[in-house]
Amino acid sequence: MIELPKECIVNKFIPKKIFYEKVSLSSNLKQEFVDKIDKIYWKYKISEDTLNISKTENVEEIEIFELTLKEKVNCQNIIKVITRNIPYIILFEIYYNDEVQYAIKHNDDFYFTNWNEKIDFNFNGIDLNVVYENIIRSVTNISEQSNNIDEELEKGKKLKEVQKEIERLENKMKAEKQFNKKVELNKNILELKKQKEELSNNE
Repeated sequence: MIELPKECIVNKFIPKKIFYEKVSLSSNLKQEFVDKIDKIYWKYKISEDTLNISKTENVEEIEIFELTLKEKVNCQNIIKVITRNIPYIILFEIYYNDEVQYAIKHNDDFYFTNWNEKIDFNFNGIDLNVVYENIIRSVTNISEQSNNIDEELEKGKKLKEVQKEIERLENKMKAEKQFNKKVELNKNILELKKQKEELSNNE
């Protein structure tokens, strides 16, 4: 659970119908809000006024929203709608019963921690851009020694894509009957594994 100084506390209940009644959404997305989300709270605001940390051109303030789920599901579509309609960076603290995970949008991608993963957030920094980068590092497990967050995130995406393709080809090879095709698939798998190893060694 995130705890910040009392100056940052907002604790404002946000009716979810604000998002699915006043914004043009598909019927499926509206139903996701109804079926999956119990409550939305604006918990904290991190800004010059609250933590006395200078804003930057890219980061004026950072909000922390608490989402309580009715069921343990991926709520990326809902987060996408919320972030689309609020012009500030939002760190989401997501609860289902006693379980918790965190999520944040960076550029056009959404990043989630595992459920109940222990996260030590660092909300200190010389300005709000540094605080934002600290949050991204915490959610995505990027080392503090890494200087370029975007490069690391891109590398992580590439690793996931390569691993997914390896698994796809391995399943295809298991089902393949022809020996020569198995050999070709295995060759492709070995090349991808080499690529994955090279990416991992460059982390």
